[in-house]
Amino acid sequence: MDVSSEYANQLKAYMKNFSLYNVDIAYLAKTNSEVISGILQEKKGVVLKTLEAISNIFSLRYFEFGNPRYPIPTLESLPSKTQQRIAFRKKEGLPKETIYSQNAINERIKTILLTYKIGSEFLAEEIANNILRKYGETYPVSEIVDRFKKTFKVSIEKTGRKDATRQGRGPKPVFYRFVKAL
Repeated sequence: MDVSSEYANQLKAYMKNFSLYNVDIAYLAKTNSEVISGILQEKKGVVLKTLEAISNIFSLRYFEFGNPRYPIPTLESLPSKTQQRIAFRKKEGLPKETIYSQNAINERIKTILLTYKIGSEFLAEEIANNILRKYGETYPVSEIVDRFKKTFKVSIEKTGRKDATRQGRGPKPVFYRFVKAL
């Protein structure tokens, strides 16, 4: 049997046992659901770090999780974050996939950008927060950054300056500059 197929089958068994979905595994392993989908469909190779992160969701090491003879742990033995996610999924039911209309998000971003002056610097998170305040709609910061790179690439540039005030793990957000009128 192919190793990718074997690992995908293991992951499917654990997900079924604990009623978890791709989005839940991605959330707990701090990756994205496309990576998890790729694993499950046996279309993506995965780095050991991701395999370990997925295994840790179930209080296991990668070599334990990958062993089909290793017993699936009990709910009580799982990390509290995993138990909380299982409870959340039980309460919420099936995950709902959100599809963002590019036209809608582009219009929202444009409206917010028009409140800025040429040369103004801002974080993508600020744009997302302003859209939430003005329209009551939530868009992921990653989607806003994607729109900056595609739709607004002539009007917005990445400054390279990072938000040094940001605390915690992960990369610091980067500032963008409004350089040309829309």
